[in-house]
Amino acid sequence: MTREQLDRVCPNKPVFMIKYDGHACVVNTLLLNKIKDKVKNLRGYHEESGEMNQDAFFAVSDYVTNSIPILQLIKNMQKAADDLADRGIGMIHSVSGVGFTLDLDVDLERWFASGLENGLQMRVYFQTMDVEKAKKRKLTCIGGCFEAALDGCFGSQDAAMVEPYENSDNKGVLYYSDQQVIDFCTKANRAGMQIEIHAIGDAAFDQATRALKAALDDTPRKDHRHAIIHACLPTQEGLQICQEYGIILPIQTAFINWPQEPDSYLEELLGERASRLNPVRTFTEMGLIPSAGSDGPCTDPDPIMWMYKACNHSVASQSITVQEALRMCTYNGYYASFDEKERGSLEVGKYADMVILSQDPYSMPKEELYKLQVEQLLLQGRPYQKISTHPVLQILKGMLC
Repeated sequence: MTREQLDRVCPNKPVFMIKYDGHACVVNTLLLNKIKDKVKNLRGYHEESGEMNQDAFFAVSDYVTNSIPILQLIKNMQKAADDLADRGIGMIHSVSGVGFTLDLDVDLERWFASGLENGLQMRVYFQTMDVEKAKKRKLTCIGGCFEAALDGCFGSQDAAMVEPYENSDNKGVLYYSDQQVIDFCTKANRAGMQIEIHAIGDAAFDQATRALKAALDDTPRKDHRHAIIHACLPTQEGLQICQEYGIILPIQTAFINWPQEPDSYLEELLGERASRLNPVRTFTEMGLIPSAGSDGPCTDPDPIMWMYKACNHSVASQSITVQEALRMCTYNGYYASFDEKERGSLEVGKYADMVILSQDPYSMPKEELYKLQVEQLLLQGRPYQKISTHPVLQILKGMLC
């Protein structure tokens, strides 16, 4: 899709179309004219095609999301929370910070989370590398994607690689220097924060592990829960650092033979490296802690699919057991946000958060796990109740908590 093609389809309204990987878009001429001064000097700006990558994409995304009326935004958040609950999700980990004035979106999510009254839990990660911004809001979790992304994605060929993409001299893009990432991680770690960093390519993964290692060598912490999001193409050296320093891996098994980036396509881009993507079995055998997630809206927030893909990896030797997949989608997710002492497993003294499934996943062929259905979500022992609070009242309640 190009700017010219978008102009033909919609010449009278500003339009942008986001790429499936959530890290690039194409804008039509009307939108380009509105934002040109904001993006023309940024990395990833392509005026002729209208394609925006890297920093230019982030700026366009900030501009568009910032234009949504606040009341509508809160209503959308309520609907999204109910939809996630229908899929058996009782806790949401949200990376927030997409360009609202004064970072209002981060505050709205904090207040939204505090105003929930139906047992649903929400943990907000401030998507920034500005430690002072997080400290000001008394947030202890920092990072994510966008500003805390170290590279792009395979489909746009800007995921940072140690060796070039196939039939190319292109090694992708590292958004920051090693020193910039080390400085951020060191400052956040000294402040006692949990750090999460986006890394897709192997060069980005190595940069993330080097930076987190440097931060922990500077100020050792036993239970930091620092994390590398995605970790699609990890290196052995980087994984050994994760093992030694207790770095966890919030991953997306939905990326395994993902329809938007099928194995055949990734083999064209990466060659034999495609067989080393998303090595879930390697993670578990090394004693690392992978937690499952969606990277929504890139993939569907569907824990059943996360389990199915983890147990039926396209590289058979990287498949894990049903029990391991269930743990990745339950306990490990709560562990990733320091919530495992209260939630994530059915034990005396914990909240009775649980999902009732249509079948016993242990008694069915792993190849049929996708047939499972969520019949009911119970939070704190009670059936989930959809959000009925007026959006404004929910935010006000959250502000007063």
